[in-house]
Amino acid sequence: MKRVILVGGGTAGHVEPAIAVGKWLESHDSQISCEFVGTRHGIEMDLIPRTGWRFHKITKAPMPRKLGFGLVGWLLKVKVSFWQSIKLLRGAELVIGFGGYVSAPVYIAAKVLRIPIIIHEANAKPGWANRLGSKLTKDVTIAFAGSKSAGKAWQEAELVGMPIRSDIVAIHSISQSDRSKVRESVLNSMDLNPDNPTLFIFGGSLGATRLNDVIRQALPKVLTSGVNVIHAVGKKNQLPLKITGYSPISYVDDMASIYLASDLIISRSGAVTCAEIAASGRYALLVPLPIGNGEQEANAMDLVAAGAAQIVKNEEFTADWLTSNLMELLQKASGSKSYPINEKLLHADALIGEMALRKLVKVSS
Repeated sequence: MKRVILVGGGTAGHVEPAIAVGKWLESHDSQISCEFVGTRHGIEMDLIPRTGWRFHKITKAPMPRKLGFGLVGWLLKVKVSFWQSIKLLRGAELVIGFGGYVSAPVYIAAKVLRIPIIIHEANAKPGWANRLGSKLTKDVTIAFAGSKSAGKAWQEAELVGMPIRSDIVAIHSISQSDRSKVRESVLNSMDLNPDNPTLFIFGGSLGATRLNDVIRQALPKVLTSGVNVIHAVGKKNQLPLKITGYSPISYVDDMASIYLASDLIISRSGAVTCAEIAASGRYALLVPLPIGNGEQEANAMDLVAAGAAQIVKNEEFTADWLTSNLMELLQKASGSKSYPINEKLLHADALIGEMALRKLVKVSS
């Protein structure tokens, strides 16, 4: 068997692409066996066990944002996670990394063991682990064109898009009549009127407090204006009461159908979300999470440039702002269904997978 090690962690933007690429590889070569490296603290704890892959959990070593005593503890954790990585990588033939703190020690260990490395960067602004990895391999792929401004290694990176679920990729090829049928079926199942425009608001699997608070405060006026609201509040949040025109849900299992049922999306602008919105062809109001290095705002810029989205800052997104701008947003949404989609970027799992297959051929020859 050919052991391929996938590494990434912390967020869906690191883990879901890894799963998509791993599944593509296993479906195209029965001799490939994928394994995953993560930590005990990220979303991988929920997602990876479902794959059936061997799951290696190594010590998490988040880099301290300030110099101080925390730096000593970080260096000790990096040393531990490096030796853990050395041990688990022995006998592997390829490492494919998707970022997150957990990736850095695996990249270093792979370089020491002379195992080929492929990197995928999900965000428009690369994180520090993938910045490190880009110095250890020439095989760097990116989801957003904006990543090319991050430095020389990134200028030469291959733009492949974001590996996302196949049912969402398939949305762009669904006929208008079939879209209408899915929309009507979904809305009827939620006791919503298919004749009304539909707003879908969500903040990821755990929800987003800001988005939840705004829609709660704005809901009476939104419903009075004749707009359906599908609201994914997040798994750990209390589910509001369902009322006419308003369908709250904890978590969306079938995102493709909800995208098809929606006219306007309001969400954060994580890497996976932006890729899914692009594939769905739906117009979005994006409220970037104001933390990190500004990657969420950068992620949104490709959609904005394509006329598929508008950005509002987190602090400016209020109930008053939403009710004042909702009709204008819905009008933009009704005229944005034909913005161009680069179909090549809808198949990132295959593009990265094919690169991996070429690497494996070289290793075995």
